[in-house]
Amino acid sequence: MKKTAFLLIAFFAAFVSADAQKAISAAETESMLNKDKKIQLVDVRTAAEVKSTGKINGAKVIDYSSPDFKTEIGKLDKNKPVIVYCAAGGRSPRAAAMMTKMGFKTVYDYSGGMNDWLAKGKKTVH
Repeated sequence: MKKTAFLLIAFFAAFVSADAQKAISAAETESMLNKDKKIQLVDVRTAAEVKSTGKINGAKVIDYSSPDFKTEIGKLDKNKPVIVYCAAGGRSPRAAAMMTKMGFKTVYDYSGGMNDWLAKGKKTVH
């Protein structure tokens, strides 16, 4: 019985999270940014990472490992869609989940991150 209850709770949690945040590809990220200028793009990598590779044009850099990450994220508009990315998809889903818990309405996780963006030959800015 306990195992069934646990599975139901896990399923429900996954279902609710899927509605609030969604993993997207490089092509979807690029398309969404081109179509909707209201989308907030957030790079959660460190300043050193951004200096090394650049960032996607228009991205606001908010370091996930920074002690003021939650405060800085909280300054964004919770009613506008947000795309979050990192280097390879480790930090961005955690950031997206945190943002969803903070009340952001629509959060997308570019799960491939900067490594995927660069591998696909996409442009960056410094």
